[in-house]
Parts: sequence; C-alpha cells; structure tokens
Amino acid sequence: MDLIFILHLLSKNLKNQNMKAIMIAAIFFGLGNMLSAQVTTGTLSGKVMDAISKEGLPGARVWIPTDNGVIRAACDTAGNYKIDALKPGIYNVYARFSGLDTALITGVVVTPDVITFLDFNLTAKSTGIVVVTYTAPVIDKYMPRIKISTEYIEQSLDIRNPMAMLSSYSSEIKLQEGTGAVMIRGSRPGDAVYYIDGVKMTDLGTIPGASIGSMEAYTGGIPAKYGDTTGGVVILETKSYFDLYNAWLAGQ
Repeated sequence: MDLIFILHLLSKNLKNQNMKAIMIAAIFFGLGNMLSAQVTTGTLSGKVMDAISKEGLPGARVWIPTDNGVIRAACDTAGNYKIDALKPGIYNVYARFSGLDTALITGVVVTPDVITFLDFNLTAKSTGIVVVTYTAPVIDKYMPRIKISTEYIEQSLDIRNPMAMLSSYSSEIKLQEGTGAVMIRGSRPGDAVYYIDGVKMTDLGTIPGASIGSMEAYTGGIPAKYGDTTGGVVILETKSYFDLYNAWLAGQ
C-alpha cells in the first residue's frame, strides 16, 4: 500500500495524537529496514601472521566492532580468515593471538561486491595494542569495474559532482554536454542504472560529497542482480554515523 495513503488514513482515523506519532514512526522505521535490507555487502579476508617468521597463526582471533555488535572470526590452520556479508562502510579491525600484541587497523574501507584484503603482522607482547592506520589504494581501477576509494573522494575537486569524479578516471565513462547525463561505453544517455545504498534510482540526485562512502561503476560484465541493462551500472554507498565515528577515531 502506498505510504502516503497509509499516512492519510492515520491522520483521519487516529484521534490520539501520541498513538498517531507512534504509528507513523513505526512505518518509517519499517521502511528504513526494507531499504537497508537491499544494500549489497562486501567481504574482508586476509591472514594473521607472526611479524618475524611470517608464518600464519592458526586459531588467531579477528573481530570488528559494528553498530549491530561485534563480528568475530577465527583463523584456520594456515592463519587465514574471512568475514562475509559486511555492510559497506569504514571499520576498525582487531586481531589477537596468545602471547603476542593485539593489533588494530583503523579506517578499513569495505565496499560492496568486493573482497577487501587485510593482513596482520603480530609482534612479541610488549605494549598491549599496536595501532596501524589502513591505507587503501587511491584509485582501485580494474575492468569491467572502476572503483574510487573514500580517501580520494574526500580530496577530489569534483566532490560536489560524483559523476564528473567518476568520468574523469575512465575514458569509458562520458558525460553528455549540457545535461550531465552519463554514457558508459558508448551507451545512450539514460541507459545507465544507478543504485544508492542498494536502492535503484533514476540518477544520483544531489548527494552531498561529504556523505559519500564509496563509489564504483560496472562498464561491462554486469552481475545479474543489477538487472538487464546494457548501459552500465553506477553504485554509490553513503556513510553511516558509525563510519563517521570510525573515521574520526582513525584520525586521533
């Protein structure tokens, strides 16, 4: 049922103002859950090693504090770990092994449909927690996908124009002069498909540059989940309050 129609019924039939407010809040909360459920996820994978021998540490623990609790993983016999279905965002990732210092890598950027590789080198126990700041590639470009990192987005002169930012790094993405419509690999204007936080849109709208967490585009080999299109797919993920907190923490 259309949301506006539901709100209209509430305004006519609910006399208790407190109850009306509760019902409206519940509807928007449910709508928010439906939208967030469509967000694609990323994967974090890597190895926990002894810093000197470079040998994997079997059974080492890796964990990530998130806004929904702590996500934990145990390394296999070779020291490898993998955490699937991570919501795109910025994370602080910990690793620990008995007798060695706990390691913390801050500001780790996870993007949708991508494996982010993150290795740990643990040292002899001395200080308690060794903190390292994550350094992502300025631009991670590989066909048929082009991806721009959070760090580059924040420093780009085109931060107010996400499509100009993306097109400036690929000869396969053009903007139609006068309209700003996107043309990917020679497609016609209007053929591209856009997703913001997993929700299909007609364009990128007026997303504030400071709220962009990651941005990428498929210029070919489009996964079936994005539908039947030959014009390419542009995917934008915004930052959450938890991303902003982790980014602040990483800068301290």
